[in-house]
Amino acid sequence: MHQLNSSGWMSNRGRQIVASCLVNELQVDWRYGAAYFEQGLIDYDVASNWGNWQYIAGVGADPRGGRHFDIDKQSKMFDPNKQFIKRWQGELGSLPSDHTNMVDWPV
Repeated sequence: MHQLNSSGWMSNRGRQIVASCLVNELQVDWRYGAAYFEQGLIDYDVASNWGNWQYIAGVGADPRGGRHFDIDKQSKMFDPNKQFIKRWQGELGSLPSDHTNMVDWPV
Protein backbone atom coordinates (compact mmCIF):
# COMPACT_ATOMS: atom_id res chain seq x y z
CA MET A 1 0.00 0.00 0.00
CA HIS A 2 2.93 2.35 0.56
CA GLN A 3 3.81 1.91 -3.11
CA LEU A 4 0.26 2.72 -4.26
CA ASN A 5 -0.05 5.68 -1.92
CA SER A 6 3.35 7.08 -2.95
CA SER A 7 3.34 6.45 -6.68
CA GLY A 8 -0.25 5.79 -7.73
CA TRP A 9 0.80 2.44 -9.16
CA MET A 10 1.10 -1.18 -8.10
CA SER A 11 1.85 -4.35 -10.09
CA ASN A 12 -1.01 -6.71 -10.89
CA ARG A 13 0.44 -9.29 -8.49
CA GLY A 14 0.59 -6.64 -5.77
CA ARG A 15 -3.00 -5.64 -6.46
CA GLN A 16 -4.16 -9.25 -6.16
CA ILE A 17 -2.22 -9.83 -2.95
CA VAL A 18 -3.64 -6.66 -1.40
CA ALA A 19 -7.15 -7.62 -2.52
CA SER A 20 -6.76 -11.11 -1.07
CA CYS A 21 -5.49 -9.73 2.23
CA LEU A 22 -8.30 -7.20 2.54
CA VAL A 23 -11.06 -9.64 1.57
CA ASN A 24 -9.79 -12.88 3.15
CA GLU A 25 -7.60 -11.85 6.09
CA LEU A 26 -9.32 -8.65 7.19
CA GLN A 27 -12.85 -9.70 6.09
CA VAL A 28 -13.58 -6.29 4.54
CA ASP A 29 -16.14 -5.95 1.73
CA TRP A 30 -14.29 -5.96 -1.62
CA ARG A 31 -16.12 -2.80 -2.73
CA TYR A 32 -14.17 -0.71 -0.19
CA GLY A 33 -10.93 -1.91 -1.76
CA ALA A 34 -12.22 -1.25 -5.27
CA ALA A 35 -13.19 2.29 -4.27
CA TYR A 36 -9.79 2.90 -2.65
CA PHE A 37 -7.98 1.72 -5.78
CA GLU A 38 -10.25 3.93 -7.90
CA GLN A 39 -9.06 6.96 -5.94
CA GLY A 40 -5.38 6.03 -5.93
CA LEU A 41 -4.42 4.30 -9.17
CA ILE A 42 -3.09 6.47 -11.98
CA ASP A 43 -3.85 3.68 -14.48
CA TYR A 44 -7.33 3.04 -13.08
CA ASP A 45 -9.71 1.17 -15.36
CA VAL A 46 -13.19 0.40 -14.04
CA ALA A 47 -13.50 -2.98 -15.81
CA SER A 48 -10.06 -4.24 -14.72
CA ASN A 49 -10.43 -2.93 -11.19
CA TRP A 50 -13.90 -4.28 -10.51
CA GLY A 51 -13.16 -7.50 -12.38
CA ASN A 52 -10.05 -8.20 -10.31
CA TRP A 53 -11.75 -7.39 -7.01
CA GLN A 54 -14.76 -9.57 -7.88
CA TYR A 55 -12.44 -12.38 -8.96
CA ILE A 56 -10.59 -12.35 -5.63
CA ALA A 57 -13.83 -12.01 -3.63
CA GLY A 58 -15.46 -14.89 -5.53
CA VAL A 59 -18.46 -12.87 -6.70
CA GLY A 60 -19.75 -11.68 -10.06
CA ALA A 61 -19.59 -13.65 -13.32
CA ASP A 62 -17.22 -16.28 -11.86
CA PRO A 63 -18.46 -16.82 -8.28
CA ARG A 64 -16.02 -19.57 -7.29
CA GLY A 65 -14.36 -18.97 -3.97
CA GLY A 66 -10.93 -20.00 -2.82
CA ARG A 67 -8.89 -17.23 -4.40
CA HIS A 68 -6.78 -16.73 -1.36
CA PHE A 69 -3.17 -15.66 -1.79
CA ASP A 70 -0.79 -16.98 0.85
CA ILE A 71 1.18 -13.81 1.65
CA ASP A 72 4.17 -15.68 3.08
CA LYS A 73 4.38 -17.94 0.01
CA GLN A 74 4.04 -14.98 -2.36
CA SER A 75 6.80 -13.12 -0.49
CA LYS A 76 9.14 -16.10 -0.69
CA MET A 77 8.42 -16.65 -4.39
CA PHE A 78 8.58 -13.06 -5.63
CA ASP A 79 10.66 -11.22 -3.00
CA PRO A 80 12.99 -13.82 -1.43
CA ASN A 81 15.55 -11.21 -0.30
CA LYS A 82 12.80 -8.90 0.99
CA GLN A 83 14.09 -6.01 -1.11
CA PHE A 84 10.59 -4.90 -2.08
CA ILE A 85 9.27 -5.20 1.48
CA LYS A 86 12.24 -3.29 2.92
CA ARG A 87 11.90 -0.56 0.30
CA TRP A 88 8.23 0.05 0.99
CA GLN A 89 7.94 -0.92 4.66
CA GLY A 90 11.31 0.18 6.01
CA GLU A 91 11.97 -1.23 9.47
CA LEU A 92 8.83 -3.38 9.29
CA GLY A 93 10.51 -5.43 6.56
CA SER A 94 12.79 -7.07 9.11
CA LEU A 95 9.97 -8.16 11.44
CA PRO A 96 8.19 -11.53 11.22
CA SER A 97 5.21 -11.51 8.85
CA ASP A 98 1.89 -10.48 10.31
CA HIS A 99 -0.77 -10.37 7.63
CA THR A 100 -2.42 -7.27 9.03
CA ASN A 101 0.94 -5.48 8.97
CA MET A 102 1.63 -6.45 5.37
CA VAL A 103 -0.58 -3.59 4.22
CA ASP A 104 -1.09 -0.14 5.67
CA TRP A 105 -4.79 -0.08 4.92
CA PRO A 106 -6.75 2.83 6.38
CA VAL A 107 -9.58 0.73 7.82
